[in-house]
Amino acid sequence: MAFGHSRTMQKDQIFSMINFIGTPSLFFTLNPRFIHHPLVVLLSGQNINFDLFYDTKMLTKNGRSKQIAMNLKAQAIFVHTHVDAIFTYMLQMKDKK
Repeated sequence: MAFGHSRTMQKDQIFSMINFIGTPSLFFTLNPRFIHHPLVVLLSGQNINFDLFYDTKMLTKNGRSKQIAMNLKAQAIFVHTHVDAIFTYMLQMKDKK
């Protein structure tokens, strides 16, 4: 069971780092299920009404998924924008261009 052993080793490394450095003061999670976000649908080329986005008259969940899957660039732009905002505003690390 290499998987269980490596997982145990990773847990041990995390606990030893916590004992040495201390607990993290900030946690954030990126949600990969961004198909529900109206901006991703907008970036994928679908004209939407933000007031009616979750109404039944707009695209269904499967319709949104298909629309976004056809335009991978929209997904990349959306994720990049979110990660960039986290680093720029939350962590105050600006990109040096």
